[in-house]
Amino acid sequence: MITQNTADLRKDAYLIGNTLLRLALPRLLIRVTVVLTILAILLYCVQTILARGKSWLEFSLHVTGLTEILGKTVVDFVMQYQKYFWWAVVVILALVALSVISGWLKGSLKRGRAALVPLSETRKLCAGLSADALEVLNWVWKDQTTPITVGNLQTTLSQVRSGRVRKIALAREQKAALEQALQAQTTPAQPKPPKNIDGLREPTLLA
Repeated sequence: MITQNTADLRKDAYLIGNTLLRLALPRLLIRVTVVLTILAILLYCVQTILARGKSWLEFSLHVTGLTEILGKTVVDFVMQYQKYFWWAVVVILALVALSVISGWLKGSLKRGRAALVPLSETRKLCAGLSADALEVLNWVWKDQTTPITVGNLQTTLSQVRSGRVRKIALAREQKAALEQALQAQTTPAQPKPPKNIDGLREPTLLA
C-alpha cells in the first residue's frame, strides 16, 4: 500500500510556502500600493464629480451662452436630471479604472510566475525538502534547460498538497510491474534436449 508521511507533507508545504512568500513579498507590496493608489484617485474623482458636477454644468452653460439659447425651460430640465449624467460618468470612470487594475494585475501575476528562483533559495529547498517533495519538484520542472521559476514552486506546492507523491509512487510501481510482465513474455524458452526413447547411447566418434 502506498502511503505518504503526513508530517513530511506539512513540513514540505510549509517550507515551499515560506519560500514563495519571501520571493513574492516585494511584488505583493507593489501590487497593494498600486491598487490602493488607483482606488484612492478614483474615490477622489468620484467625490469631486458628484460634489461639483452641478456647478460645473451651470458654469459651462453660462460661459457658452447656452442658457439664453436653450431657454429657461430646457435649462431647468437639464439641471433637474444632471445628477444622472454625472452618475453615468462616475460608473464609466469606475469601469475604466477596474479594467486598468485587472489588466495590470494579470500582467504582474504572469511576470511573478516567470520570476527566477535564486540559487540560494534553491539550495535551501534541496536541503530542507523530503525526498518525495524533491521528486515532485523534479516532476514539475519539465524543461530543466531553464532555471526554476516561482511558477514551478507554486505548482509544486499545489501538487504536494493534492497527493502527487502517491501518484508518482503508484506510477513507478505500475511501470515496474509492466516491465516485469513484458520481460517475462519476451524471454525465449530454453529448448529441452530430446529424450532417447530406446534407452541407447547416441553414437559418437569414438564408438
